[in-house]
Amino acid sequence: MIDVRFPNHDFRPRTSDPVFDFTPKHEYFHTPKRGNRPRTTVTIMKIKKLYLQNFRCFERLELELSSGVNLFIGDNGSGKSAILDALAIGFGVIATHLPEVSGISFKKYDLREVNCRKLPYTRVTLESFNDIHWDTTQSRDKSPNTKKQIPKATGTKQLISVLNKQILDRYNNNLDFDLPLFAYYGVSRAILDIPLSRKGFQKKTSRFEALSGALNADSRFRSAFIWFYNKENREYRLQKEKKSFDLTLNELNAVRRAITALFPDLSEPHIEVSPLRFIVKKDGQSLALEQLSDGYKTMIGLVIDLCARYTMANPHLSDPLESEGMVIIDEVDLHLHPTWQQRVVADLVKIFPNTQFILTTHSPFVLESLNNHLKREKIKDLEIQQVEIQNIMSLRQDMVKAYVLENSEATEILDEESGLIDDRLLHVFNDINMLYDRMRDMEWESRND
Repeated sequence: MIDVRFPNHDFRPRTSDPVFDFTPKHEYFHTPKRGNRPRTTVTIMKIKKLYLQNFRCFERLELELSSGVNLFIGDNGSGKSAILDALAIGFGVIATHLPEVSGISFKKYDLREVNCRKLPYTRVTLESFNDIHWDTTQSRDKSPNTKKQIPKATGTKQLISVLNKQILDRYNNNLDFDLPLFAYYGVSRAILDIPLSRKGFQKKTSRFEALSGALNADSRFRSAFIWFYNKENREYRLQKEKKSFDLTLNELNAVRRAITALFPDLSEPHIEVSPLRFIVKKDGQSLALEQLSDGYKTMIGLVIDLCARYTMANPHLSDPLESEGMVIIDEVDLHLHPTWQQRVVADLVKIFPNTQFILTTHSPFVLESLNNHLKREKIKDLEIQQVEIQNIMSLRQDMVKAYVLENSEATEILDEESGLIDDRLLHVFNDINMLYDRMRDMEWESRND
């Protein structure tokens, strides 16, 4: 492996070279020689319905989801994270069935308790948009009496059949296939696990490794860092061999485009080895990822990890980020400035256009930004002169679902008639303003006494 990554090396591109423009003349990527046989596209990743029974705070909960953006709001302890964890458990069935991947399952505290007594079972049931149904169940114990109290399960037979037919059989017979992606990012994603040395770096990865650890909410960026490092070295060897910096890897270009789209003030993302670190340019200065603010680190870590997984899963696609997936993000506004909170959802949808997003938030800015996207769709046929409004991404009403969680129940807050989300979070600002107004009135009255 070539380790030299310094700008003054003969084969290292200068900042003015086309490799940093991210609009190269030639993109290079390796596609296995499988002929011109058609691929199959799996559509089981986007979930239409989620049904929970005796899961944590929920006795019964049925949710309809959109294939686009799904947003959950609510106080701490209202069940937002429980819904995200339940989805991850449901997708753990898929991960467990695929090679080189392990899924997740129920934990002891997932089983609902009533009066300090665990109920006989808990169950997570999923239904995809193409009518694939499956469930996974955890019983309190293995006694015959407990077993009698558990309703008959749907099981995983239909799901396994689809996975075998559309993925594993084609993989084993050396046929083309698209591998859908799922990933879960919890609040601990802000703590990045950046390698300090290259010892133990795996040089080769299989497509299925795109799903390795994908359902662990504490994803820490390490595997994405190693993937990016290996791809940069491969790209560098190709440039040296062909004596052309116009030649770049399609997979890396996808990541570069995503970073520059999400962070217009950042450029030239790359890895240096002495010391080992991920570098970006900001305001003309080279900065290590660790030197950036928590908001930058959190979003860059998430985006690079997600891009790496998409391109690892489907490197044969011209734009792997357009492949299908389901991504869960807890507190999507984590560490973000209010101005950034207003555009984070739109940025994610633009970069990953065929991804179903399951998001939670405490931010009124995220909620109101969705209303702007919904309203923009309603006026899309009008002649709009204001550039700021022209630049707002539009979202169809059927591509958005929003719920508020209270008292172990979920209430949909997207009004069908207006096509907008009601202002459930604005009362926080209103209460603060009311207190300020009352204190201002007291001050005014004291001056007039």
